[in-house]
Amino acid sequence: MIIRTLRELQAPDERTQRFTPFGLSMAHMLTPEATVAYQHDVLSGTDLVDVVPEGTRLSFERVRTAFVYGALNYDMFAIAESLARLETEHALRDRFLDYYNHSVLFVNGRGEERAEMVASYEHVMNVLKRPRMRSRRGRPAEWLLKLPKSGSTMEFNGMLANLWTWARAEGLLPGQWARRLQRPQVFLRNTVAHPSGYHLSSPVEAARVIRDVAEIINCLWGSRTPGGRLHPAPVHRAVLAIAWDADRFEICDITSLSPTRVSADATCILVRAVPDYLGDLWQFDAQFETTRYPTDLLWGPGPPADALTWYKDQEPAEDDVDHLDRHFLIRHHADRVEPPRRPGVAAGLTGEDRDGVWYVVRADDPVSAYNHVRQLVAARPDCAGTGPCEGCAVESISSGPWQDAVDLLDAAGVNVQPQHFDDVRVPSPLPRWGA
Repeated sequence: MIIRTLRELQAPDERTQRFTPFGLSMAHMLTPEATVAYQHDVLSGTDLVDVVPEGTRLSFERVRTAFVYGALNYDMFAIAESLARLETEHALRDRFLDYYNHSVLFVNGRGEERAEMVASYEHVMNVLKRPRMRSRRGRPAEWLLKLPKSGSTMEFNGMLANLWTWARAEGLLPGQWARRLQRPQVFLRNTVAHPSGYHLSSPVEAARVIRDVAEIINCLWGSRTPGGRLHPAPVHRAVLAIAWDADRFEICDITSLSPTRVSADATCILVRAVPDYLGDLWQFDAQFETTRYPTDLLWGPGPPADALTWYKDQEPAEDDVDHLDRHFLIRHHADRVEPPRRPGVAAGLTGEDRDGVWYVVRADDPVSAYNHVRQLVAARPDCAGTGPCEGCAVESISSGPWQDAVDLLDAAGVNVQPQHFDDVRVPSPLPRWGA
């Protein structure tokens, strides 16, 4: 149907000029078949995983269909974007029912539990309308929603913001960057539900929103998106060589380490790192987290020949590593905020290296963690010293002595097995963090 309509619009009559953008001739326009194919290609990678229930799947397919029809009517891009923003709440409601298997568990302050059998989310909202199920007029709710995975409870009103908080609390939507975008996404959804005025959306804007919603839906059902913007999948790491001498700096795959590429008297280290972000390795530091994705020192420093011998003997494996919601420990000492450390490295410190105030934060990358702590030290009012920060994609967990920081992470189940690395740092022309 859409191809037939496009052919009619491209018929050589007086309507042609009205549907020819920017005055281009029809010879410069895509054929109807190519136009439809292009619209589908724009949304490539937005397929939902098989476990997503039919209701969410069909509604999301309607969103994608509306986007394709933007080839006929530009207003359809705005309609597709609006439908996509509403689809987020639909998916969260379906996931809530699926997660509790239609039996929602509530608990009161006396430890009494009661399960509410619900056939639909409308039934959930009816349950929440009962007395003492939600806070009203300053009185807290008596019955709280029980979170099976975390073992904690939360007051639950069933609305979109609450659903999002629930999903994060149960680990269904990881990532501090995604958490930071939750409030604006709720606001934008509300502008769709309660519109004011008229607006248009470009195909680029609509496609980005649809991609984000597809990523959120798939993540809710346990499938994160490779290279995603909100909830990316774990990244792949390979064994790389970093070599340097007085004249040259080289980062390459270990199998490419040869005398023709690196001089025999160069200094070399082997790391496990993400190959797509080689620029990060200019500032690699074994003591601190200075690369966007986790980088592990495997061997070195030493001559390239010894590096190859070690690699052939040990055969270190490639791996996949999750970089979301990582814990960083950052020391403020002698008026200096040091770069972030991973928990194991911080736990392995001794003597005076433990002095100062230690900040424990959760972030997706070390730069965000570092900048957040610098803001806290500077007493900036727009950064939260406790809990999720609305100004940064960071969550503040604690601040205090070294021992308190390590004990807190250990009690939370974070691996604080001490790790000891030599002070190995790539000789970068860029200044060292915090210098």
